[in-house]
Amino acid sequence: MTSELQKSRFMSFKEKFYEEMYFKKSNLGQVKPTYSKPDNVNNSSQTFGCPSSPTPSESLYSIIMPAKSAEQVNKEYQTFHDKKIISHNHYFPSEQINRQYSPPFNRQTPSANFQSLGDFGLKVKRCLEEGESHLKVIGKAQVDFMKRTEAPLGTKFEKYPCAVPDITFGIPMTSNGDVKMLLSNIKPSEETNRLLDAISYLNKKRYKLRDLLDFHKHELMSQLEKSDKDKTGYLPLPLILEIIGSFHIRLDSRKIRSALSHFQMIVDKGCATERVSYQNFLKLLSIQNSLPKMGNLFNASDINCLDTTYRLFCDDRQKKPKVDLKVCDQHLEKDITSVKDLVSPDLAILRGLKPNDFTRLRPKVEIERIFRKLVSKDGFENIWRSLMNEYKVQNEMASVTQFRAKMYNNIGTT
Repeated sequence: MTSELQKSRFMSFKEKFYEEMYFKKSNLGQVKPTYSKPDNVNNSSQTFGCPSSPTPSESLYSIIMPAKSAEQVNKEYQTFHDKKIISHNHYFPSEQINRQYSPPFNRQTPSANFQSLGDFGLKVKRCLEEGESHLKVIGKAQVDFMKRTEAPLGTKFEKYPCAVPDITFGIPMTSNGDVKMLLSNIKPSEETNRLLDAISYLNKKRYKLRDLLDFHKHELMSQLEKSDKDKTGYLPLPLILEIIGSFHIRLDSRKIRSALSHFQMIVDKGCATERVSYQNFLKLLSIQNSLPKMGNLFNASDINCLDTTYRLFCDDRQKKPKVDLKVCDQHLEKDITSVKDLVSPDLAILRGLKPNDFTRLRPKVEIERIFRKLVSKDGFENIWRSLMNEYKVQNEMASVTQFRAKMYNNIGTT
């Protein structure tokens, strides 16, 4: 599959010969053998060199990295800097490089040898300025070219020499609805879309027929009156469109019929005697008369669908907790947890209780079991008796909030 196998031996030899001819550098990592030691001498069988002393006095780190001051390191670095330039091509920051040019070169001049032919751009401004009295001398060919390619300031440039037809290229995408439909959860119907298209088409035609309709108004009315033999003022819609079409006015029958149906201008709709007032029809096409007002084009939305999650969440913040409940049976009371309890909960809510646990009516046995460690038995009987005298309609029941308020009032009075 490779292209190398498809080449002949001569072509491969030719390409290799050209590469070796232009790239004469030796390959990296290849060392020529010197044959300076026997084969039995290697790193494993022979230790090269002699130890410095039988008992080493210095550590390996101090030998490789001896302790030197910063001044000594910088001095040695500057001393051997010339060698490092050759080995590493490394220079000091902002160091001027001496490139060893020939003697005629003088680095003090702005750009090598000084030439007295130019003024280094000092008179460019004079060349760019206009002549006396701001006179510009240009040829007729340049003027014609500027007229063809440049438009005068503030005037629209007419690119096309002839009028461009009013054509929309491509298929326009139908809208799925607007922001109001999304907020009110209204689903657009096909009827609404067709009606919107029909009214939009009617408005465009009213503007386009502004001059043409005024020009043929009397002739068109006389032709319609001649067709109305019974002098009723009504004609079938296809006949009206046919007469208008004879005056080179083209109308979309489907969209016009939808608009007339919306404005309730079709008499006996759907019957054999269906007809339209041609006088009102011409008024509808005239831009001088306003369109009839028929209310909103969209269907009214259901009020239940307006209760979104965000609105219910905001409405829950307006709820007020019920403290004094005068309902007989509170065992199945709804949860009255508000947004405040969720944002900044009390200690009881953090322990797993709910606000309705404090406001729900309980019998005497449950209240006594809750407050038995806080109030003595005689004190509990006194508080319960006064609480039942105050809330007689609760059928011998009280809430934790009511008992706690009465208990604090008794403590304050005593």
